[in-house]
Amino acid sequence: MSKDGADRMKLSELDDRSGEILKSVIQAHVITGEPVGSRTLSRGAGLDLSPATIRNVMSDLEERGLLSQPHASAGRVPTDLAYRLFVDRLMSKPSIDEKQAQAIDEALRERRREIPELFAEAARQLSRVSQNVGVVLVPDMRRIVVEHLEFVRLDGNRVVAILVDRAGVVHNRILAARDAFEQQDLDRIGQELSRRFSGQTLPMIREAIARELLEEQSALDQRRARLLALGRDALVVDADATDVLVEGASNLVGALETNDLPRTKELLRTLEQKGRLVDLLESVLAGEGVQVVIGHENPVSSLSDLSVVATSYRAGDRVLGTVGIVGPTRMEYARAIALVDHLAHVLTRFLTNPGA
Repeated sequence: MSKDGADRMKLSELDDRSGEILKSVIQAHVITGEPVGSRTLSRGAGLDLSPATIRNVMSDLEERGLLSQPHASAGRVPTDLAYRLFVDRLMSKPSIDEKQAQAIDEALRERRREIPELFAEAARQLSRVSQNVGVVLVPDMRRIVVEHLEFVRLDGNRVVAILVDRAGVVHNRILAARDAFEQQDLDRIGQELSRRFSGQTLPMIREAIARELLEEQSALDQRRARLLALGRDALVVDADATDVLVEGASNLVGALETNDLPRTKELLRTLEQKGRLVDLLESVLAGEGVQVVIGHENPVSSLSDLSVVATSYRAGDRVLGTVGIVGPTRMEYARAIALVDHLAHVLTRFLTNPGA
């Protein structure tokens, strides 16, 4: 039998009393971060059982691989397998505090018209409310399909380029033009580019404009050439742009159970490098609903001390990216699930209808 099959059998054979005691151990450990003893549960968990009975059940749970005992004289702590059982079968229904939900809604509403700021605010809210690490996998601009492009003159030589993608998401970029163009010139080039390139990606459009500027430079009048160059500049995609926003990494320092400073530094470096987080968060895009990856379930070995709660957000029917929380395995999973789910729905609402 495979290890996963054996683990499932351990979980399915768990009786109600053992489940209640395991749930109580997890809840106590999440709050204190300390090993939990039978006397602690007997006094404070509301279990109508003697310390001896609780101790025997905890010993059985340890044999099943659901609890571990860090020291001979200490209480016990939940294992990754115990947290998996808790999330799948024992946890109360996730719900978010109404005041927190309203605060999140207001914070995102204020940023809804500026897409980069909207994503940054989403990461900040996840970190602020959870007191863990908030992460947002942003859409890859290289894959965005353009529906409409227009330019609006601001002041002096500044122009705002407004791009609407096929999902209806609006992206703005302020450009410093070489010339102080009249609005009618900007209207014309926006209409032309929209007509010619609707349905294509940013790199495809930029390449076509660059080719036209190179091949037909002698036939182009200078003003049109500069307008085309403006359109090209509006479609620049930074190949080194951050694909995932990370907020609140310092929250891990006090939350991790390990006193191993080198290990803590390694975790923080992994979060700073972000590439491995991107791989993990992209895997969530294929799943339905909120995904919970616990401890050693994590395919990124350097993050095996942490859990990830994440789900995808959309614009209309199109999945754009992922929002999530990264924290210690003893995180409050029900709260994290409710928070991530709520924020993803709010983000989806604003991206689907930016004027909402």
